[in-house]
Amino acid sequence: MMGRRGVALLALVWLMAPYAVGSDASPATIDWQTLGWDGVDRTCGVYVPDILESPAPLVVLLHGGGGSASKTWAQEHGRSWKALADEHGFALLLPEGRSDPGDPDAHHWNDCRVEITSEDAASDEEDVGFILHAIDSVVAEGSIDADRVFVTGASNGGMMTFRLALETGGHFSAAAAIIANQPNPSECRPSTEPIPILIMNGTDDSLVPYEGGCVAGESCERGRVMSTPETVSFWVEVNRASETPTVERLPNRSWLDGSTVTVYAFDAGVEGADVVYYHVKGGGHAVPGFERPSALRLAIGGTKNRDIDGPTEIWSFFESQD
Repeated sequence: MMGRRGVALLALVWLMAPYAVGSDASPATIDWQTLGWDGVDRTCGVYVPDILESPAPLVVLLHGGGGSASKTWAQEHGRSWKALADEHGFALLLPEGRSDPGDPDAHHWNDCRVEITSEDAASDEEDVGFILHAIDSVVAEGSIDADRVFVTGASNGGMMTFRLALETGGHFSAAAAIIANQPNPSECRPSTEPIPILIMNGTDDSLVPYEGGCVAGESCERGRVMSTPETVSFWVEVNRASETPTVERLPNRSWLDGSTVTVYAFDAGVEGADVVYYHVKGGGHAVPGFERPSALRLAIGGTKNRDIDGPTEIWSFFESQD
């Protein structure tokens, strides 16, 4: 039987890498590129489906901490992002964070958390500039609509999504952060303008706690975050959205997962932007999806909601902002 320390060590390795699961996605179908940025060679992947809108939307996918662009490419949550891109005719960009010390296969983003003492999680890379540079390089090829660029990520990637939304909101049509809260304290610069944003969090997340506080344990070596209600309120204020949401309880399609989803939609109002919050009651540190999680993932990340498919819900939100 695995002891508490063993589970904790596994959690640190797995922390914020919710996309690291297998699928039938073929690595040969994505174009892996090396871009020079800030004196360092950085990696990103570009996927362009056979049938592409003209010009096409671009979705930027940010991996979780300890993950990688290739693991994100291989993710499957019921519907893969590749399948959605094929169906709807949009392109994908998968940037990669800086490598963890001593582990070239694990990566992290510099996501605005401060007072991080974990060597793996700490990063001072200029990731905002790198991601914008990667977007510019794809847009320059001529098939992408620069006015329809979206960004999404989970956990560490979700916090990096928050950073991009705050500091460079004008570059994106909408953003979606999953199993992530706003860092607190934070080194992010104040927002320059509202941006439509979707937040999708579970109430039983033990790594990025719903109630806020230390990330991944009581030591706080990976920084602190706001609670999810505080994070939602933060974005309602930033986006000048209505403080009174419309509420929709989604069908409980999977009774055995012990989890349900309620959607709170805060309307943009005058010169504002929408905030949509997916409240995953009983959900853990896992992206909702129809596939059955492994016993190990359940032990580390907690309950996975199987009522909805995360990527499909996010793309629907992005489409609604066109």
